[in-house]
Amino acid sequence: MSDTEDHTPPALPGGAIVRLITGIALVLAILGGVGTMGIMALINLDVVGRSFFDSPVPATAEIVSAAIVAIVFLQLPNATAAGRNVRSDMFLGRLRARSPVAADWVDSFHHLVGTLMLAILMLYLGPEIIESIEGNETVGLYGIWTMPRWPFLSCVLAGCVMTLAAYAMLTIGLALRAARGGDAA
Repeated sequence: MSDTEDHTPPALPGGAIVRLITGIALVLAILGGVGTMGIMALINLDVVGRSFFDSPVPATAEIVSAAIVAIVFLQLPNATAAGRNVRSDMFLGRLRARSPVAADWVDSFHHLVGTLMLAILMLYLGPEIIESIEGNETVGLYGIWTMPRWPFLSCVLAGCVMTLAAYAMLTIGLALRAARGGDAA
Protein backbone atom coordinates (compact mmCIF):
# COMPACT_ATOMS: atom_id res chain seq x y z
CA MET A 1 0.00 0.00 0.00
CA SER A 2 1.49 3.32 -1.03
CA ASP A 3 1.39 6.60 0.84
CA THR A 4 -0.92 8.07 -1.80
CA GLU A 5 -3.68 5.58 -0.96
CA ASP A 6 -5.87 6.78 1.88
CA HIS A 7 -8.02 3.85 3.02
CA THR A 8 -9.62 5.66 5.94
CA PRO A 9 -12.20 8.17 4.73
CA PRO A 10 -12.48 11.27 6.88
CA ALA A 11 -15.37 11.78 9.18
CA LEU A 12 -16.64 15.18 10.16
CA PRO A 13 -13.77 16.76 12.06
CA GLY A 14 -13.93 15.56 15.68
CA GLY A 15 -17.11 16.39 17.45
CA ALA A 16 -19.62 14.65 19.63
CA ILE A 17 -21.68 13.27 16.73
CA VAL A 18 -18.67 11.51 15.21
CA ARG A 19 -17.66 10.09 18.60
CA LEU A 20 -21.24 8.92 19.20
CA ILE A 21 -21.56 7.22 15.80
CA THR A 22 -18.17 5.53 15.99
CA GLY A 23 -18.74 4.55 19.63
CA ILE A 24 -22.10 2.93 18.94
CA ALA A 25 -20.64 1.25 15.84
CA LEU A 26 -17.86 -0.21 17.99
CA VAL A 27 -20.35 -1.50 20.58
CA LEU A 28 -22.40 -3.17 17.83
CA ALA A 29 -19.22 -4.74 16.40
CA ILE A 30 -18.38 -6.12 19.84
CA LEU A 31 -21.90 -7.56 20.13
CA GLY A 32 -21.43 -9.10 16.69
CA GLY A 33 -18.15 -10.62 17.86
CA VAL A 34 -19.85 -12.07 20.92
CA GLY A 35 -22.56 -13.44 18.62
CA THR A 36 -19.87 -15.04 16.45
CA MET A 37 -18.39 -16.73 19.50
CA GLY A 38 -21.90 -17.85 20.50
CA ILE A 39 -22.62 -19.54 17.19
CA MET A 40 -19.15 -21.11 17.24
CA ALA A 41 -19.94 -22.55 20.68
CA LEU A 42 -23.34 -23.76 19.46
CA ILE A 43 -21.81 -25.46 16.41
CA ASN A 44 -19.14 -27.10 18.57
CA LEU A 45 -21.77 -28.32 21.03
CA ASP A 46 -23.76 -29.70 18.14
CA VAL A 47 -20.71 -31.54 16.75
CA VAL A 48 -19.78 -32.97 20.17
CA GLY A 49 -23.39 -33.94 20.84
CA ARG A 50 -23.67 -35.71 17.48
CA SER A 51 -20.29 -37.42 17.72
CA PHE A 52 -20.14 -38.55 21.33
CA PHE A 53 -23.72 -38.67 22.57
CA ASP A 54 -25.69 -39.24 19.35
CA SER A 55 -27.76 -36.23 20.40
CA PRO A 56 -27.33 -33.06 18.32
CA VAL A 57 -28.39 -29.63 19.55
CA PRO A 58 -31.88 -29.04 18.09
CA ALA A 59 -32.31 -26.37 15.40
CA THR A 60 -28.60 -25.52 15.18
CA ALA A 61 -28.70 -24.83 11.45
CA GLU A 62 -31.74 -22.57 11.75
CA ILE A 63 -30.32 -20.59 14.67
CA VAL A 64 -26.94 -20.17 12.98
CA SER A 65 -28.49 -19.03 9.69
CA ALA A 66 -30.57 -16.36 11.45
CA ALA A 67 -27.68 -15.30 13.68
CA ILE A 68 -25.17 -14.91 10.85
CA VAL A 69 -27.31 -12.29 9.13
CA ALA A 70 -27.72 -10.38 12.41
CA ILE A 71 -23.96 -10.59 13.10
CA VAL A 72 -23.04 -9.23 9.66
CA PHE A 73 -25.32 -6.24 10.13
CA LEU A 74 -24.05 -5.63 13.68
CA GLN A 75 -20.48 -5.45 12.40
CA LEU A 76 -21.22 -3.44 9.25
CA PRO A 77 -21.37 0.04 10.88
CA ASN A 78 -17.89 -0.26 12.38
CA ALA A 79 -16.41 -1.52 9.11
CA THR A 80 -18.06 1.34 7.23
CA ALA A 81 -17.02 4.04 9.72
CA ALA A 82 -13.43 2.78 9.55
CA GLY A 83 -13.41 2.91 5.74
CA ARG A 84 -13.27 -0.87 5.32
CA ASN A 85 -16.42 -1.25 3.24
CA VAL A 86 -16.39 -2.77 -0.23
CA ARG A 87 -15.25 -0.45 -3.00
CA SER A 88 -12.66 -0.30 -5.74
CA ASP A 89 -9.53 0.74 -3.87
CA MET A 90 -7.43 0.23 -6.99
CA PHE A 91 -9.51 2.75 -8.94
CA LEU A 92 -9.69 5.23 -6.06
CA GLY A 93 -5.96 4.84 -5.33
CA ARG A 94 -5.02 5.65 -8.92
CA LEU A 95 -7.51 8.50 -9.06
CA ARG A 96 -6.26 9.88 -5.73
CA ALA A 97 -2.67 9.87 -7.06
CA ARG A 98 -3.75 12.00 -10.01
CA SER A 99 -6.45 14.12 -8.39
CA PRO A 100 -7.19 13.83 -4.67
CA VAL A 101 -10.17 16.16 -5.00
CA ALA A 102 -11.75 14.06 -7.76
CA ALA A 103 -11.16 10.91 -5.68
CA ASP A 104 -12.91 12.54 -2.72
CA TRP A 105 -15.91 13.48 -4.89
CA VAL A 106 -16.15 9.93 -6.29
CA ASP A 107 -15.79 8.43 -2.81
CA SER A 108 -18.38 10.86 -1.45
CA PHE A 109 -20.79 9.79 -4.21
CA HIS A 110 -20.11 6.13 -3.35
CA HIS A 111 -20.99 6.81 0.29
CA LEU A 112 -24.10 8.78 -0.73
CA VAL A 113 -25.33 5.76 -2.71
CA GLY A 114 -24.64 3.57 0.34
CA THR A 115 -26.66 5.97 2.49
CA LEU A 116 -29.60 5.80 0.09
CA MET A 117 -29.44 2.00 -0.17
CA LEU A 118 -29.53 1.64 3.62
CA ALA A 119 -32.49 4.04 3.82
CA ILE A 120 -34.39 1.91 1.30
CA LEU A 121 -33.55 -1.26 3.21
CA MET A 122 -34.78 0.32 6.45
CA LEU A 123 -38.11 1.24 4.83
CA TYR A 124 -38.78 -2.43 4.24
CA LEU A 125 -37.26 -3.75 7.44
CA GLY A 126 -39.30 -1.68 9.93
CA PRO A 127 -42.68 -3.13 8.91
CA GLU A 128 -41.11 -6.60 8.73
CA ILE A 129 -40.22 -6.39 12.43
CA ILE A 130 -43.75 -5.33 13.34
CA GLU A 131 -45.24 -8.18 11.28
CA SER A 132 -42.81 -10.61 12.91
CA ILE A 133 -43.92 -9.54 16.40
CA GLU A 134 -47.64 -9.48 15.57
CA GLY A 135 -47.46 -12.81 13.75
CA ASN A 136 -45.38 -14.49 16.46
CA GLU A 137 -42.86 -15.57 13.80
CA THR A 138 -40.15 -17.90 15.02
CA VAL A 139 -36.91 -19.52 13.92
CA GLY A 140 -36.06 -23.09 14.78
CA LEU A 141 -37.96 -26.35 14.43
CA TYR A 142 -41.65 -26.34 15.38
CA GLY A 143 -42.39 -28.80 18.13
CA ILE A 144 -38.71 -29.18 19.04
CA TRP A 145 -37.23 -25.74 19.72
CA THR A 146 -38.15 -22.24 18.51
CA MET A 147 -37.39 -18.66 19.39
CA PRO A 148 -38.85 -15.34 18.18
CA ARG A 149 -37.57 -13.97 14.86
CA TRP A 150 -37.87 -10.29 15.79
CA PRO A 151 -34.63 -10.05 17.85
CA PHE A 152 -32.64 -11.08 14.78
CA LEU A 153 -34.50 -8.55 12.63
CA SER A 154 -33.94 -5.87 15.29
CA CYS A 155 -30.19 -6.49 15.15
CA VAL A 156 -30.33 -6.07 11.37
CA LEU A 157 -32.29 -2.83 11.78
CA ALA A 158 -29.85 -1.48 14.39
CA GLY A 159 -26.97 -2.28 12.05
CA CYS A 160 -28.77 -0.57 9.16
CA VAL A 161 -29.47 2.57 11.18
CA MET A 162 -25.87 2.90 12.32
CA THR A 163 -24.41 2.00 8.92
CA LEU A 164 -26.61 4.68 7.37
CA ALA A 165 -25.28 7.14 9.96
CA ALA A 166 -21.69 6.12 9.19
CA TYR A 167 -22.25 6.41 5.43
CA ALA A 168 -23.86 9.83 5.85
CA MET A 169 -21.02 11.00 8.11
CA LEU A 170 -18.44 9.88 5.56
CA THR A 171 -20.38 11.36 2.64
CA ILE A 172 -20.38 14.76 4.31
CA GLY A 173 -16.74 14.50 5.44
CA LEU A 174 -15.47 13.55 2.00
CA ALA A 175 -17.60 16.20 0.26
CA LEU A 176 -16.34 18.87 2.67
CA ARG A 177 -12.74 17.81 2.09
CA ALA A 178 -13.24 17.84 -1.68
CA ALA A 179 -14.94 21.25 -1.55
CA ARG A 180 -11.99 22.65 0.42
CA GLY A 181 -9.65 21.40 -2.27
CA GLY A 182 -8.50 18.17 -0.66
CA ASP A 183 -7.01 19.40 2.61
CA ALA A 184 -7.07 16.86 5.43
CA ALA A 185 -10.24 16.69 7.46
